[in-house]
Amino acid sequence: MPSQSGDFATPEQIIDDLWAPRATQVLLTAVELGLFSHLAAGARTATEVAAAAGSDPRATGRVLDALTALGYLDPGDEGRDGEGGGYELTPLSQRFLVQDSPSYLGDMCRETRLLWDSWSRLTEVVRSGEPVARWEEEADGRKNFPQLVSAWFPMSFGAARAAVAALPESTLAGVNRVLDVAAGSGAWSLAFALARPEVRVTTVDHPEVTEVTRTFTRSFGVADRYEHLTGDIRQVAFGEDYDLVTLGYIVHTEGPEWGRRLIERAYAALRPGGTLLIGDMIPDDDRAGPDIPLVFAATDLLLFSRDGDVFTMSDYHRWLTGAGFRDVTTYDVLAPSPLLVATK
Repeated sequence: MPSQSGDFATPEQIIDDLWAPRATQVLLTAVELGLFSHLAAGARTATEVAAAAGSDPRATGRVLDALTALGYLDPGDEGRDGEGGGYELTPLSQRFLVQDSPSYLGDMCRETRLLWDSWSRLTEVVRSGEPVARWEEEADGRKNFPQLVSAWFPMSFGAARAAVAALPESTLAGVNRVLDVAAGSGAWSLAFALARPEVRVTTVDHPEVTEVTRTFTRSFGVADRYEHLTGDIRQVAFGEDYDLVTLGYIVHTEGPEWGRRLIERAYAALRPGGTLLIGDMIPDDDRAGPDIPLVFAATDLLLFSRDGDVFTMSDYHRWLTGAGFRDVTTYDVLAPSPLLVATK
């Protein structure tokens, strides 16, 4: 980041931030037209890619040029001299932007498109203090839940697998019964079910989201080890004597009162010695960084929840110890924020 002190301050950061949505739009268009997948299938020039995508050759060429400048494509071996030039996938786009790749992030791109128009309403939301829709309300927010939870799967599943790898073997060996609260795609519990064939999972979520959970558990071949409780997580009885409870990216939506209550209910659902795993967007205690949790709070949470917010490590430690948890540990993994693990 350029210096912002005294006479050395420049408008570079402002210009970069204002231009960022243009780059996002280029990436979304490329994913929606399948440009990366067509390149993976053998197309090389703009004309070839456009023919495969059913798009205009000239316009497709400009998008491919922009993707090259952004680092998603490389010039082909024969160069990009007019129409004789070509384009090649980078390792990044080959792994994450080609549709048949196991690590494909196309659903995450579609989540951005799904929310795109709502972001433009942030000014009116900040003026009024009222969200454009509430995630928890069926009429507005919940209609998009199935698409959203599918889009969030790669981020959550990667973090959950990292948690499985980071937990002490003595803890992991004691995980047989798992409660996945606000399960969504089931990403947080799937990592444990795949690591340990003994694991049996109970999920809690709205009925329309549970259908998404079932889809993912079937695709991973573990559906027979899952049972599902459907309804509002604030009202559904969780049961008890679980070895592990997961709260994956849900406390921020619940807000300070219900977020604290959710941690208390997780404590009650665990057996003595059981483990709580929390994945969330966590800012520094002074709320001056990092940017991802704080921008998320100022956009998505303002737009789609009445009480949602991101909470600091100090907040979580206070709630966890207040509920009775001990041995609160953090794990730095490839996720927006460290994971929290606490023992009953």
